[in-house]
Amino acid sequence: MCGIAGFLDQRNHFQPEKSHNIVKNMGNILSFRGPDSFGTWSDSTKKIFFAHQRLAILDLSIAGHQPMTSFSSRYSITFNGEIYNHLELRASLMKEFYFNNWNGSSDTETLLVMIEHYGLHDTLIKIQGMFAFAIWDEVEKKIFICRDRFGEKPVYFSSPKNHDGFFIFGSELSSFKAHPKFCPQINKQVLHEYVQLGYVPNSQCIFSGVSKVKPGSYISIDSFSMEIKEYIYWDAESEAFKSHRNKFKGSFNEASDELELQLRKKISNQMISDVPLGSFLSGGIDSSLITAIMQSQSLKPVRTFTIGFDEAEWDESTHASAVAKAIGTNHSEDRITFQEAISVIPKLSEIYSEPFADASQIPTHVVSQSAKKSVIVALTGDAGDEIFCGYDRYHVNQQIWNIIKFFPASIKTSIARQIDNMSLEKLNTYFKFLSKIAPSLSNISRPADKIKKGFKLLNNSTFNDLYINSQKFWETSDTLFLSNSFDDDLSNINQLNSSFNNIEKAMLHDTLGYLTDDILVKVDRAAMSVSLETRAPFLDHEIYSFAWSLPLSYKLSQGNGKRILKNILYKYVDRNLVDRPKMGFGVPVGEWLKGPLKDWAADLLDPVVIKEQENFCSKKIQKVWREHISGDRNWQNQLWTILMYQSWHKNYYK
Repeated sequence: MCGIAGFLDQRNHFQPEKSHNIVKNMGNILSFRGPDSFGTWSDSTKKIFFAHQRLAILDLSIAGHQPMTSFSSRYSITFNGEIYNHLELRASLMKEFYFNNWNGSSDTETLLVMIEHYGLHDTLIKIQGMFAFAIWDEVEKKIFICRDRFGEKPVYFSSPKNHDGFFIFGSELSSFKAHPKFCPQINKQVLHEYVQLGYVPNSQCIFSGVSKVKPGSYISIDSFSMEIKEYIYWDAESEAFKSHRNKFKGSFNEASDELELQLRKKISNQMISDVPLGSFLSGGIDSSLITAIMQSQSLKPVRTFTIGFDEAEWDESTHASAVAKAIGTNHSEDRITFQEAISVIPKLSEIYSEPFADASQIPTHVVSQSAKKSVIVALTGDAGDEIFCGYDRYHVNQQIWNIIKFFPASIKTSIARQIDNMSLEKLNTYFKFLSKIAPSLSNISRPADKIKKGFKLLNNSTFNDLYINSQKFWETSDTLFLSNSFDDDLSNINQLNSSFNNIEKAMLHDTLGYLTDDILVKVDRAAMSVSLETRAPFLDHEIYSFAWSLPLSYKLSQGNGKRILKNILYKYVDRNLVDRPKMGFGVPVGEWLKGPLKDWAADLLDPVVIKEQENFCSKKIQKVWREHISGDRNWQNQLWTILMYQSWHKNYYK
C-alpha cells in the first residue's frame, strides 16, 4: 500500500532539476501513505515524472522498490495496492511463457510482467485486488492511470486545459498543492452535491478541472497531443445485470455452502502478507464472519481490534469481545473517552484531502490507530451491507412506498406543505395530545423535528425520489446556497435496468455511489493516515457476481437482511452472540455540537467567513445552528457537512 504522484510537462516548462524537486515534494506530502521508502523516476525526455511512497507489504527487500521499470524497459510504474492472486498469475506466466527472470517476489513486478505479456487491458481483467497505478509506455508514449473495480484505492488527475498544460495525478489532492501550476478553484456544482450527500460523488472532485479515475476503468494521456481517453474494463452495473439474469439454480443451503467456499478462498488470498496482519472486529455480522473464516484458516490466533466507549449507547466492544472469545482470536480493545475521540476532529481536514462528512470517520480513524500498534494490514467487513442487503433503509423505504404510492400526488403535496409550514410549537402540542391516547409515543424525543423530516418524504412521486431524498441532508429548496442554479439530478435509480426490483435498484445504487464515494473513502483515508493497509474480502468481484446471481430472498427475509451471511456465520459462532439490532459505527456528533464542540463549530460558522466565501446563505446557516443548539431540531448531519467543508477549506487554503 502506497502513495503515488506525478505529472507530465509536455512543453518542458521547468528545468529537470526543478521538476524533480516538484515531484519529490508531491511524494513527500504523501509520506504517511508509505513511510518505508521513497523513490522518483523520470523518462529520458524529462517530461514525465513519477513519485512513490512505499508501505512495504510484500517483498520487503529493495527488489520491491518503486517506481519500477519492466524487464524490457518499455514500462515504468508507480503502483498503490495489492494483487491478491499474483502468485497464481506468476505460476501461469512461468508455465505459459516460461518466464523465470524474477528480481524479487513483489506483486508490482508480477503486474509489470503481466502487462508485458498480455497488454494492459487484458491484465486488468485477469488481476484480483485493489489498486491505483500510473504506468508510462515508452513505445506508445502515453501515461495510463488505472483504478480497481470498486474504487478502493483513490487516484485524482487534472485536465491540462485547467492547469497551464500540465497533466497532474496523485493518490490524494493534498499532493497537488506542491505543484506550482495547480490552480485550485472550487467547483460549486460539486459543492452543491457534496452538502446534499456528505461526500463528493460520481468520480468528481471539489476542484474544477480535476477528476477521479472511475472504478473499473483507466485513462490514457498522449504525451504529444495531451488528449485524455477513458477505457472501461469492468462495470459493476453490467456485471450485476449479467449475474442477475443467470440466476443461481440451487437451494438456499447450496448457495450458502458455495458462498462460504468462495469466501474461504478469497480471504485466504487476502491473508498473504510479509508483515503482521489482523482484522477489525465490531461484533456485527460482516466483520465477525470475515474474522471467523480468517481464524479457521490460521495456525495462530488472529489479531483483532475494536474500540470501546464508556457510554453504552455507542459501545459495541462487549459484542466484539464475546465474538472474539468464541472464535479464539487475540483480541485488543482500546477503551477511549469521548474527549479522546473529539481530539481527532481537528485532524480530519488533513486526513481527508477533500470535504468529507460521514461522522463515523472519527471512530474509524481511532480504531485504525489502535490496530496500527500491532499490525500493518487489517481485513474489514466493508461492502457486506450493499451487496447482501444489510441496510434497514432498503426494506423500510419499500414499506413507506407501498403506502404512499396510493395517495394522489395533490393530496401528498398538500399534506407535506401544511406540515412543513406548521410551527414546532404547534406540532409539539398536537403530539402531546396524541401521546395521551397512545402513551407508547411519549418517549419519542424531538417529535416535531421527526414529524417534519418524516412528512417531507411523503411528497415523492416515485420510489427513486423517495430513496434518493431519504439520503439527502440538504434539499435544493432549503435555500442554503446564495445561488440555486444547480443541476439537482443526482444519480437516478430509475436509470438502472428494469429487471431489478426497487430494493435491488437501491442496493446497486449504493454500490455505484455510496460504497465507493463514502464507505471506501472513509476507510482508506482513515487507515492510510496512520500507514495501515485495509482489505475488504466482500469486494472481490467474483463474490460480487455470485451475490447478484442469488434471489433476493436469499439475502432479505421478513425485513432482515444478510440472511445468507448469517447462515454461514452460525457455523462459527452461536447465533445469540450476533443476532441483535444493527448498530451504526457512530458517535453523538449532535450532542457534541451543543457541548464540547460548540466553540469550534461557532468559529467555523462565523457569518463573516461564510459571507466572504460567497457560497452559502449565512442567515440560513445561523438559523439552523440556533435551532440545533436550542434542541428544537436535530440538524447534526446538515451542520456536519458545512463544518467539514469549512474546516477543510480553512486547512487547504492556509
